[in-house]
Amino acid sequence: MDQPCTRIRFDAVRPLLANVSERTHHSIPIANAHALENLLEQTSELLVAEYAAGSEIVHEGVNVCEEISRNSEFTYAQVPLGLILKGNVVVLKEGKGTKTLSEGDFLGLFETSDWLVNKRTRHIGEWTLLADTDVTVAFFPKSVLSETTPAMHVFQEYLIELARVDHVPQPISTLPLLDWVANHTTRARLTDCAVVVHTHLLPNSFPFFRHLAYLVGSSRIFILEKPYSTIRSVFDNLVRSGYDVTQVRMEEGLPYAFATQKSTEILWRKVVQSQKKKGFKKILIVDDGGDLWLSIPWQELEGVEIAGVEQTQRGISRLEGSKTRIPPIISVASSGIKKQIESEFIGLSVVKKLKEMGALDAATNIGILGVGSIGGAVERALKAVGRSALCYDPTYHSAGMRPENATSSIDVLLNKSDLIIGTVGADSIVGTALERVSGTKVLVSASSADTEFESLLKLAAPSANIFGTRVAKVHPNLEVQILNGGYPVNFDRIKDSTPDEDIVLTRCLLYIGAMQAAYLLSVHEQDGSFYNLDKKSQQHLLNRWFEDKKERGQGHHVKEEDIPRIVAYSSLKTAKETPTVWDE
Repeated sequence: MDQPCTRIRFDAVRPLLANVSERTHHSIPIANAHALENLLEQTSELLVAEYAAGSEIVHEGVNVCEEISRNSEFTYAQVPLGLILKGNVVVLKEGKGTKTLSEGDFLGLFETSDWLVNKRTRHIGEWTLLADTDVTVAFFPKSVLSETTPAMHVFQEYLIELARVDHVPQPISTLPLLDWVANHTTRARLTDCAVVVHTHLLPNSFPFFRHLAYLVGSSRIFILEKPYSTIRSVFDNLVRSGYDVTQVRMEEGLPYAFATQKSTEILWRKVVQSQKKKGFKKILIVDDGGDLWLSIPWQELEGVEIAGVEQTQRGISRLEGSKTRIPPIISVASSGIKKQIESEFIGLSVVKKLKEMGALDAATNIGILGVGSIGGAVERALKAVGRSALCYDPTYHSAGMRPENATSSIDVLLNKSDLIIGTVGADSIVGTALERVSGTKVLVSASSADTEFESLLKLAAPSANIFGTRVAKVHPNLEVQILNGGYPVNFDRIKDSTPDEDIVLTRCLLYIGAMQAAYLLSVHEQDGSFYNLDKKSQQHLLNRWFEDKKERGQGHHVKEEDIPRIVAYSSLKTAKETPTVWDE
């Protein structure tokens, strides 16, 4: 397996480097050469290795040159950083040549960046690097990369940024907080496991997918999109990166649930076929809304252990009221960070989108249906822009007192408002005495899917634009206009609805939950129960997020003294606990 280098020597590499830009035409190798120019003004000696055509440089993610692996200067990474000075190197994945590297390209970029950021030496990938021609590589020793000069600092930052924006699965992404959490919660890569995901395909979702792909490989990740939020460039990047992505094909006149059901069946068919072919014995599910849990083909996956994480309260509610067999599920939805912090970001994104659409300026009176975590956040976000709202929630009938802006029933709220924001997460209008309501009403969903005004959507006129405004003439005196086709208004399929520095909390919660599910799979736990999200991991996450915000001078609504209370909260009072997955 070990492949000795033809010759090892310390030598000045500047003359060779000077020719790199002249021999290459791709922007990345040229940028690499330019990044090294200032550095090599101070560091002129690197370890230069020569490889004969046909020889292996790296075998399945591990350097094979004995002269390098025996030298402690180069053991900081499984593949130390190397710059190709001459020749071509082929990258093989599962025996298939997927990429050719040439003069100016780096070897060991991901391994070295992981070492620089996370201070770890670990096995990153399964790729094999083969010398396609005679190849010369300049390797960087630890003593050089550890220098504290300004030039080295700039070079280190360049390497890390290059790794973050690359699509190859590895523990460095464009969300540093997620990288930090993953570094403290990942015990090992997940062998004999596939991952099935149903969630939003957004730019700030991509780093989460890449961390999952680092654990199992992109070819063993099966994704089902949510088309009302999918940003096409993210979908395309996932497909190009080797993930199996299933589309949900929506058809005019058919409910979203029907399209999701058909696509979910296709997704599970592919998972079952892959399991029979590859033989993996574990499946980790990441679900958003419950559709995956309610459709697991248990009979076709006999002998396969399943566990996972559910992101939404809607998903938990659907499972609580169902007799469907479920595996162990980590509930992100019931955590304090999700309920009390993320909801504020959603409220802000809804109000921001309504302002962009001009809906707020056009509204005289605003009503909110449901004053749970999302409804309350929407109300606070409206107050922040100088708007007040009337509210209705079923809890008002059992509560000791109602707030001053509460209405006694839904029909009263509708009559007094011309813009109504629904946050219930189910059909909030069904059963309402709409014959007592008149006027033109603009309805906006701030929940999930198209469930908030489902009964009214059935009355709406057909439309070729699935995400356009749907108009229903309920009766001669009442017309309703349902924005965004009844789907959550903060998803516009163009950009992220919440900034990276805020939504990263959700990505981190999902990853923590996934690592708890991985633990349950490792101990063969298959009892169909709900589990709370690991509180120790939440504590570290929220403390770090709070400090990052303070350092950047960014405003937020979280008070430091409230962190213990938020972390301790769970809306699932009977949920079980797992051992902490946090590794100090």
